[in-house]
Amino acid sequence: MNNTNSKPESSSSSFSLKRKDFSILVAQAELFNCEVLCQVLKQQGYNVVGKAIEMEDTLQQIRVKQPQCVILESEISGRRSVDIVQQARTNNHKTKFILYTSKPDLKLVANAMQQGFYGFLYANDGLDELYKCFQTISTGGYYYSPGFLLLLKNYGMNVMTDETKEQLGRLTGRELEILRLVAQGVTGYEIADQLHISYRTLANHKTNIAQKLELGSCRNLARYGISVKEYL
Repeated sequence: MNNTNSKPESSSSSFSLKRKDFSILVAQAELFNCEVLCQVLKQQGYNVVGKAIEMEDTLQQIRVKQPQCVILESEISGRRSVDIVQQARTNNHKTKFILYTSKPDLKLVANAMQQGFYGFLYANDGLDELYKCFQTISTGGYYYSPGFLLLLKNYGMNVMTDETKEQLGRLTGRELEILRLVAQGVTGYEIADQLHISYRTLANHKTNIAQKLELGSCRNLARYGISVKEYL
């Protein structure tokens, strides 16, 4: 992140009283960046409870320290940050994750928007954006920085609405996979073959998906899938 000497804006003054109670884990791929960010946050009065540069260490610290927030780089130890969130969510629904990405990876960004991140920052953002992000997610909101929104715009993407996020959250991993294939125009028999399931089992999955999404009929799956294709 740039502008390491920048100060939080006055709009954050009411939040500053809570900084010491807002526990943060910093997980970055490079040790130098990780330590610098930790030091800056501590100087600003935030409660930094740990730092990590490896995936397993990140998961372990999340389990043990139960931080309120994790600043997570898009890749750690060669693994995608969405994998960390998926594993951490198994036993911890308290921690809120902020994605910090320097890589314009469309699939990773789309997955992160679906997997439970609350904040989204891009490499060109300064620390002021991070402070605003803390303030927003601490009250249950979602924060998309200007840099991140510009990244989405360049991809022709839009921010996932809360309604779409809630709808897709009803589906299992297998159901999301089927919906993605349907949106790609793959035929039913091809999907069944690709997923090594019977056509009857596939039909049951489609029925369940349509019911969960309140689509009325399986015939509406393709249209819905295409409308949310960028998030699948």
